[in-house]
Amino acid sequence: MRVAALDLGSNTSLLLIAEMDGSHLVRVLHDETNVTKMGQGVHANRRFHPEALQRLDCCFADYARTIAEFKCDKIVAVATSAARDVSNGQELILLGKKHGIPIHIISGDKEAQLTFRGALCDRMSTAGIAVIDVGGGSTEIISEQNGVPKGTSVDVGSVRLTELFVHSHPISSAEMQAVQEYSDEAFAQAPLPKNPIHEVVAVAGTPTTLAAVDQKLDFSEDAVHGYKLSLSTIEAWTEKLAAMTVAQREALPGMQPKRADVIVTGALILAGAIRALGKTEATVSTRGVRYGVALAWQEF
Repeated sequence: MRVAALDLGSNTSLLLIAEMDGSHLVRVLHDETNVTKMGQGVHANRRFHPEALQRLDCCFADYARTIAEFKCDKIVAVATSAARDVSNGQELILLGKKHGIPIHIISGDKEAQLTFRGALCDRMSTAGIAVIDVGGGSTEIISEQNGVPKGTSVDVGSVRLTELFVHSHPISSAEMQAVQEYSDEAFAQAPLPKNPIHEVVAVAGTPTTLAAVDQKLDFSEDAVHGYKLSLSTIEAWTEKLAAMTVAQREALPGMQPKRADVIVTGALILAGAIRALGKTEATVSTRGVRYGVALAWQEF
């Protein structure tokens, strides 16, 4: 069974094509990321921006060709934070239908379950682990409670807070402080895991990009997956990146060029989430929602 699993987030649209044996992932055939910035203007207008829909149209056309090339038996696409926040979500559904991609706008709880399952799919035990997923529109913190993944969705994301507070690059200290204070307050008010946490695992583009940049390497699954990012390393890179122009960030080895404008905000949010959990480092996982979707394809 070949499954195409798509994670349509506020900043990126990801496509994973995997060979599945029931709910067991046999092998990954294709893994691709496209920065589509679906969350553009969503916080202010609660509607998908026409430019975002145009980017998604192009992305879906490319992904549909890839899915056809791999002769996938099942296609499952899920949309998360930005799609939950808009009044014109049906436009996204129709765009998916145009390209033969059925899209499910999932709840925060479902997103938490898929993220947790995907991020830790190579772990023997998931007890005592908290997963942080810094998205474009929101940040999820997920851990097991009585053996069931439970998540908290906090309305702080790299695109959302960049649009709210960042008006120039390099980023001023006042703007940095505004982002940090806003996200710290949001985490302070969120119902975080009450069970003891012994490890934090971070997924999505912010931690994977920071892991690549810290190693001065272009993205590599082997180099990034399992890499440890200390809080002090994240904070040091946040300061360095904030002092650069977008073009200077784009030129760094390991930097995804289309992520360069939101990486500082993402790093501030990631550091805030780690601190909120009382920890001093995070283990980076290159997996996440798309892996969870592939593992749960029979549920859709």
